[in-house]
Amino acid sequence: MLIYMNKTLFIPYCITHKRTNAMAQWISIEEAAAKYGFETEYIWVLIEIREITVDYQRADIDIIDDESIQDFINRNKKGITLMYIEKLERYCMDKSQVCSIYASLLGKQDKEITMYKGAKFLYDALQSKWLKQCDRMRHLEKELALEQTTCRTCWLKRLCMIIRK
Repeated sequence: MLIYMNKTLFIPYCITHKRTNAMAQWISIEEAAAKYGFETEYIWVLIEIREITVDYQRADIDIIDDESIQDFINRNKKGITLMYIEKLERYCMDKSQVCSIYASLLGKQDKEITMYKGAKFLYDALQSKWLKQCDRMRHLEKELALEQTTCRTCWLKRLCMIIRK
């Protein structure tokens, strides 16, 4: 916080990199990949393990602090540090745990799909039985209608039944 002419100004401060980001040089991830020769996926890994600073404020593009990339390169110029290796190990363990959770969810979804397929099979069987029952009811209605008419004793009854079917 900075007080200037009786006004309080807040300057963003990055706890991870121990500096303010008020005058940071922001570049896109693709520009940083081209500038420093990194893969964009590697830059995303560095963002996830909090080695470089990213700004998610813009809806259309993610930008990163160019100085934080330079700091990362300078820290690891003489070789990879133990802290960096520990962060990567933690990152890999976290990703492994996420993959296990996804695999578990997919297994549960497969069981649910199998259950729905079984329910559909039962539904289809019940529907076919119901349609047969409806046909029987129509046939019975025709029989009852013929029984109530005067032609129930007539020889034409059989002929009427054949025609109405």
